[in-house]
Amino acid sequence: MHKDTIQKRSAGGIVHNNGKFLVVNALDYNQIILPKGTIEAGETPEQTAVREVLEETGYRVKIKAPLGEISYEFDEDDGKHYKKTVYHFLLELIDEDEVPVPIHQEDENFENLWLTEDEALERLTHDDSKDLLKKAIRVLRSN
Repeated sequence: MHKDTIQKRSAGGIVHNNGKFLVVNALDYNQIILPKGTIEAGETPEQTAVREVLEETGYRVKIKAPLGEISYEFDEDDGKHYKKTVYHFLLELIDEDEVPVPIHQEDENFENLWLTEDEALERLTHDDSKDLLKKAIRVLRSN
């Protein structure tokens, strides 16, 4: 490990409702991603996942089950080396009839997409997101 590795932590998850999964189309990056964001001081990963889904998609959610964590390392353009740990959760809507009101940050140009299992597996940009979706599907089927 690099001596100047910077630890980053974030949390997010997979929202499931009526057989569909909520993903985010990050229009500026042309990527289909799962909602997630940085864990702030004093927050648990669970609190962060719920907050980030609300901010990025406008949906109020609650945790249904933990889906584990993924860690990876990368170098940024700033010349620094990072180790990031992302905590994932299976989430469900608090109110199915709620009209979402996202609270996007200025640099976020996001669009909500509700996709079937097959559509989500096909359209998610990152393989680790697809693996996470498969894990969520296994959890849902075991209940």
